[in-house]
Amino acid sequence: MIRTLLRAAAVATASLFVALPASAATMNIVGGITEIEVTADLGALGLLPSVFGTAGFDPSTATLSFPITGGTSSSSGLIIEHDGGGVALTSVATFQSATVGNFVIDTAQATVFGNVNGGSAFAPLFDFGTIDSSGIQLNISSDLAAALTAVFGAPDLAGAEFGIANTSPDTAPIPLPAAGWMLLAGMGGLAVLRRRSRAA
Repeated sequence: MIRTLLRAAAVATASLFVALPASAATMNIVGGITEIEVTADLGALGLLPSVFGTAGFDPSTATLSFPITGGTSSSSGLIIEHDGGGVALTSVATFQSATVGNFVIDTAQATVFGNVNGGSAFAPLFDFGTIDSSGIQLNISSDLAAALTAVFGAPDLAGAEFGIANTSPDTAPIPLPAAGWMLLAGMGGLAVLRRRSRAA
């Protein structure tokens, strides 16, 4: 009776484990940093950049930095989150400002999303351009270009290069699901039964 129950449990656990999505390669992103060297001539547009929250800016190299706060890495791509910081662009002439922040890099969609002017909705801000040893070229999306035109009267900047991004996420494996441990226990039970049956 016990032998039958153990076999049934092992088979049920094995079928449950096989039905789980294949996420063995999935990793949690637990930290790191993303840096963006700003290549756009913001001064020519009459815009002054500044940072807020956890973001940093090195004016000597025109480099923005954003701590990575989470995300995932899988075979389908990376989702890299940067909560709590962003960039404000202020018009030197009118002192009007626009902010973008809480960036999410989505490598599957080759897009950087973020909040505009503190809104809760995420909009596409930058599209990936060339990717090489220097980093990922970030081009201004049509959504961000429209916002810059609306706020500052800037020309249509859709497709213009904003900067070169380099991201260094730290990852940690996602723990094996409970069903995996149940499968291992079931297989161990089968091994004990096999050993007993050979000894008998």
